[in-house]
Amino acid sequence: CPIEVLPILIAFQDFDQNPNDSVMERYQGDGYTNIIYTGRVVPHKRQEDLITAFTYYKKNYNPKSRLILVGSYGLQDKYYQRLQEYVQELGVEDVIFTGHTKFDEILAYYRLADLYLSMSEHEGFCIPLVEAMYFGIPILAYDSCAIGETLGGSGLLLSDKDPLTVAAAMNRLLTDESLKREIIAGEKKRLADFSHEKIQKQFLQQLEAVAAARDDRTAGELEGARPASNEMHSESTNPFVLSGFPLGRKSFRPRGKP
Repeated sequence: CPIEVLPILIAFQDFDQNPNDSVMERYQGDGYTNIIYTGRVVPHKRQEDLITAFTYYKKNYNPKSRLILVGSYGLQDKYYQRLQEYVQELGVEDVIFTGHTKFDEILAYYRLADLYLSMSEHEGFCIPLVEAMYFGIPILAYDSCAIGETLGGSGLLLSDKDPLTVAAAMNRLLTDESLKREIIAGEKKRLADFSHEKIQKQFLQQLEAVAAARDDRTAGELEGARPASNEMHSESTNPFVLSGFPLGRKSFRPRGKP
């Protein structure tokens, strides 16, 4: 049977709250380019690929840049510990793990961001991408799982995770103002697909389609249940058929003799 998928509802009004002052003061206005990713620090999010690409970008294009990985982790988590070791091995600075963040802190990081970068290899409907759209952040992402479907033709998708390729794309998107405007405009257009009004309209249309299909099926069953014998001219003259219940599904049988 056909399956229709509707976007989830996102409380965009919550994003208009004031961002955390401490985070804003710490990173705002220092001339650094802020690249962010939001998501738990877990292997399938591939934070190591973000760190590798950022290292090439920072060393080859923009030394005044920082990578902010917004998401929770456990201090004893082996993946997090390995990522910290990897940062040391690469000798790259300005890689920040925020750990658990309050909502107003997340708002601050979004407001500070110059680029949203995703190398994740396992995502369902990716809400952070929609959040980045809302804040007008250009998005650069590896095209995997539902990333492309969530972006819906917006953002900049990469089919290759080669760090040199990713770093070059990062630099292009951050320095080419025409391209950046085009990307952000596309994201704004895509964002409209997630408005509550549009989703409500789609939901009602699907309900109407289901109801219409049910009515058509019921009408077909009624038509197929009509008796073909000349001895029974119609349901209205047949005392053995209870009105509203076609013979094909349920029939009325009198008790005892007439």
